[in-house]
Amino acid sequence: MSDQESRSQIELAIDNLMRRDLITRRTFMRRTGRGGLALGAMLTLPSLLAACGIGGTGKNKLEWANWPLYIDIDEEAAPDPTPYPSLNTFIKDTGIDVHYVEAINDNEEFYGTIQPDLAAGNATNWDIVSPTSWMVKRMADQGYLEEIDHSKLPNWTANCADYAKGLWFDADNKYSVWWQGGITGIGYDPNLTGREITKFDDLLDPEFKGRVGGFSDMRDMMTLTLASLGIDPTSATVDQAKQARDKLLAAAKSGQFRGFYGNEYYDSLSAGDLVASVAWSGDITQMQLNDNDKVLFVIPSDGAPRWNDNLVIPKKAAWNDQAHKLMNYWYDPTAATTLSEYIGYYTPVTGIAERIKADADAYRTAGDTDNADYYDAVSPTVAPSADDLAKTFDYPQFENPDDEKAWNDMWLEVTTAAG
Repeated sequence: MSDQESRSQIELAIDNLMRRDLITRRTFMRRTGRGGLALGAMLTLPSLLAACGIGGTGKNKLEWANWPLYIDIDEEAAPDPTPYPSLNTFIKDTGIDVHYVEAINDNEEFYGTIQPDLAAGNATNWDIVSPTSWMVKRMADQGYLEEIDHSKLPNWTANCADYAKGLWFDADNKYSVWWQGGITGIGYDPNLTGREITKFDDLLDPEFKGRVGGFSDMRDMMTLTLASLGIDPTSATVDQAKQARDKLLAAAKSGQFRGFYGNEYYDSLSAGDLVASVAWSGDITQMQLNDNDKVLFVIPSDGAPRWNDNLVIPKKAAWNDQAHKLMNYWYDPTAATTLSEYIGYYTPVTGIAERIKADADAYRTAGDTDNADYYDAVSPTVAPSADDLAKTFDYPQFENPDDEKAWNDMWLEVTTAAG
């Protein structure tokens, strides 16, 4: 890694700490100026945390980095001790305090904040993080993850669905257990598009120029485009990937995409600033139920990637045992039901759709049709159907690192062309 690349990752780490409200810029500079850090020296995350006044032997919370919109939340209730009801149950039952942070907006971006420490053999500040499948494989291959002790996960052993274990990126679940999963497809408002959206190429219709969103993730965008070209994304060669690059590059140069988004696409699509966007299935479930019921989700007729995010323990995590307890908790059907009833992604726990349907029936019997309708709508979204699986594909596995680099370089051409 070059000095410039290393410095960029350090700067990103500092910025992430400040965005998490752990420290103000003025306080950071004051502490580093008193010898807390030598700015010309090699900076790693533990040294940054020391300057921020956190970390070290005073740690008293399990630190969990997750994606936005990925846990049940009670926005009206005062934190007790957090605004996340299911997490509060874990905290009260175990006495383990959890600091939950929506710190992941993009796999590569987040990886850049922890990789310098992991490469240096240092602990990060995190005890659990939630990367996507391919990132789990990368981190495991690089020796950056702790092995999971499955004797501490009886709920996983008893309740994990077959579709959520033994997957290509971690065949023995040696390093990871599934958090939630879904499909990358298209969200759109038919009142704004004026017609039905059925395939990826519909996003490239000149009529929608500057009013559609793409994703910042290379794998999502390249595989969707390959599928639209009739190419199997799971086995595509570098030369075939160039065809996808060329198609996306032409669209980016023409201004077809308003932007390439992480989770922030949600607000733009919900507000109608975008008429359509590449979207995650669970996000659109939440959007329909809570923010904009006009927005629809479609799996492109050409096919779409299915994915899952996972719970992993970074190497040398301080609270390893507590992290195992939290992993095990999420495989309790009661906790999994509470979570799924709110977020609507694919759960790894068996029987949750049936539990949600039973809750809907109970509300309907009690005369509460609003909640009954809500849970009836969520129930079919929390486990993949046979039709979902037939229309979707895994991400490419990139056994050759040079191939992955070539795809990333091509994707960089697209995003930089868009300005």
